[in-house]
Amino acid sequence: MRSLIVIFLLSTFVCAQDSMGLNTAPIQPQEEFLNDFEVEYSSTPNTINDPLMGYNRLMHNINTGIYNYALSPALDAYNYVTPVGLRIGIYNFFDNLAAPLRFLAILLAGEPKNAMDELGRFALNSTAGILGIFDIASENGLYSHRNDFGITFGKWGIGGGFHFVLPLLGPSNLRDTIALPLNAFAYPTNYIEPSELAIGLGVLEAGNYMARHKATLDSMYQDSLDSYLLFRNAYEQRRAQLISETKGQ
Repeated sequence: MRSLIVIFLLSTFVCAQDSMGLNTAPIQPQEEFLNDFEVEYSSTPNTINDPLMGYNRLMHNINTGIYNYALSPALDAYNYVTPVGLRIGIYNFFDNLAAPLRFLAILLAGEPKNAMDELGRFALNSTAGILGIFDIASENGLYSHRNDFGITFGKWGIGGGFHFVLPLLGPSNLRDTIALPLNAFAYPTNYIEPSELAIGLGVLEAGNYMARHKATLDSMYQDSLDSYLLFRNAYEQRRAQLISETKGQ
């Protein structure tokens, strides 16, 4: 159960990555892909391998219902009672916890300099940034090199396979789904005891992340002509872009 929670919160980082306006080039942590979804990806050509479209649409519709009728009201309440500054601090704290995951993925992708940058960010934010609550590294020009094992696999030449929508987690593909256990293995909260604390931290991280992007999520789910295609195209094109960037293309 604990591992599933960890996988869930990791996927929300990038909203599939989760993953993800996560960028392998240095970027501000606050610049997430959700803000650019509809503008950039609503007209992606239909070249995505999607043999499970029937299942994927069904699961997307289920996820949409869960979001609209359960998660959305809870996120509204969370945003109402939680000050913006506190939400930013919580985001920074969990983003800092993910640094070891990024370090390993970047190192295995053959980018030792970027890996050392990530390690330096972790050391600086964990100390001067008070356990990562304050992103001192970014304030001093040391930005994160975003990565995960799905992107690393892509750099190794492993294709995405077919598109696949995960229950609750949303869009993914075969390669990135296989990478999820490795992402979980490298994520520190997976080793926290008792398990109830680990689950609580996972819920807090996932909820805080989604609350941070709620306006964009609302628009994506409710305002697009075909939200399934929007999520699918955005995910696949963004992941392809991130992998291309790791190859220097």
